[in-house]
Amino acid sequence: MSITLKHQSGSQKGRESRFDQNLIRLGRKADNHLVFSESVVSSYHAEIGMKGERHILTDLESTNGTFLNGRRIGKEPLKDGDRIELGKDGPVLEFHTSSARGAGARIVPLSGEWEGVDGGLALQAGKTSLGRGLKNTVVVGRSPGSPVSSEHAEIRLHSDRCELEDLGSTNGTLVNGQAVRTTLLYDRDQVQLGAGGPTFEFRWPDHARTSRSHHAKESDRMLRKLEHAAKGGPAGERTMMLLQVANKYYKRRRWPLLVLAGVVILAAAVVSIQLYRKDRQLKAQKLLAESVFYQMRAVEAQLVQQRDSMSADDFRNLRDRRMKLEQDYDRYLQSLGLYTGRSPVEQATMQLARRLGETDLEVPPGFQTTVLDYVERWRRTPRLRVALDRARQRMLPRRIRLALDQYGLPREFLFLALQESEFDTTRVGPPTVFGIAKGMWQFIPQTGAEYGLTPGPLKDVAQYDPSDQRHDENRATQAAARYLAFLYSTKAAASGLLVIASYNYGQTRIIEKLNQLPNDPRQRNFWNFYRNGWIPPETRDYVMYIFSAALICHKPDLFNIPMASIDTLW
Repeated sequence: MSITLKHQSGSQKGRESRFDQNLIRLGRKADNHLVFSESVVSSYHAEIGMKGERHILTDLESTNGTFLNGRRIGKEPLKDGDRIELGKDGPVLEFHTSSARGAGARIVPLSGEWEGVDGGLALQAGKTSLGRGLKNTVVVGRSPGSPVSSEHAEIRLHSDRCELEDLGSTNGTLVNGQAVRTTLLYDRDQVQLGAGGPTFEFRWPDHARTSRSHHAKESDRMLRKLEHAAKGGPAGERTMMLLQVANKYYKRRRWPLLVLAGVVILAAAVVSIQLYRKDRQLKAQKLLAESVFYQMRAVEAQLVQQRDSMSADDFRNLRDRRMKLEQDYDRYLQSLGLYTGRSPVEQATMQLARRLGETDLEVPPGFQTTVLDYVERWRRTPRLRVALDRARQRMLPRRIRLALDQYGLPREFLFLALQESEFDTTRVGPPTVFGIAKGMWQFIPQTGAEYGLTPGPLKDVAQYDPSDQRHDENRATQAAARYLAFLYSTKAAASGLLVIASYNYGQTRIIEKLNQLPNDPRQRNFWNFYRNGWIPPETRDYVMYIFSAALICHKPDLFNIPMASIDTLW
């Protein structure tokens, strides 16, 4: 369903903004979908998202609030003609919606527990996710013992087709009784989420399965007549003649058919056993691979944490152990065929996630698509190119890389400075309850002082201060490397993506959540935070912008972006 926002007041009065995507973010920063210049608007002020058939307006903890038809709201559904105001006396938008391509397709629940779609759900063009998790478009099967996974399946509606994909669910997805991974849906197909789980019927009258040929229908009719006659029912002369021929043929061929049937059954049993054994073997290999990966991550955290305290021999032995674990992990991945059939972009995404401390075995469904969305956001703005040109002119990539290497940290942490300040050493942040952040790494006064940076006399003034050491790119880079090493080697346990999230969201909040989780690295990782929505939208954006920027800068040719690889600069 497409959205039109008519600007009723503000600097863009008289304009209309149209969108087709399921999520639209509004705010003052340049990476929002709709950008405002008014100071009353927060950096990330509000967003419009989809929930089932409805559009939902959500305030993103803005300073001056979001108002719907004159009333301040946190989260409210939208209807056609609603007036949205960003801050009191701020810009006013009128919300309108119109049907997109793919109208007419819908799902109708037949069994199980469905939330908010009892009478059926009209599908919108794009993606519709189904599962137990509350972040799904359609929440289903939340009762105890349900076979539905948190993120079970996804429907993708296009103008000319509808696709269904199982998202690696525990109990599978069945279409008309057959387990599927990815398939096209047709009118009246029945989809079951796990054996014995909730079932819905897909309806799209204009997209029925191709009917069978006239000959096939005639064959069905003849078989029904023969079956009826064999049970003693009335039959014509032609039907009785065919039945007699069939009986004679069966008597002559009965034993060969029985032997053949026995051979087929035996072969099927052998194949089933082999497939079962292979499946168990693959699952065992995957568990071993995960175990090796998290051992490798623990050793990496130890290398950073004890870098200055251990002897040269101990450090060398620990480093050799890490290399051996990495070789073992690579062998497991090769035997599992994890990268087989993946596109170059998918492979590059998985490899970057691994370099940043998350296993490429468990990349969440939809992560790849999200990454590509942020790549496109970078493509639409000159911000990345301008910032990298600024960094190159001062040879910053190499200097930052040397500081990170000194502590054994991922070199991709360089892109924190990109997102924080665009490599601008004079950058001054807005006043906050923690003070004013300054410099290329945007240290607040307290954290800067903890890592050896002396604030200047203007530390409480939102103004560049050359005497403030946070503006000194060399001192601040060394302080940032020490701070990142602290985050990397403690609770984050060498998860680079958790470190990046901590830098934005605050280490205390991340650590508090980690302490609530079991002491198991399979639980204490960024993938778990990402899947369960444990970080706010601003922090998720922050991480995704850094991840996608690193991906582009490592492999610009994959995205047809004319720039030199960052690898040539450090």
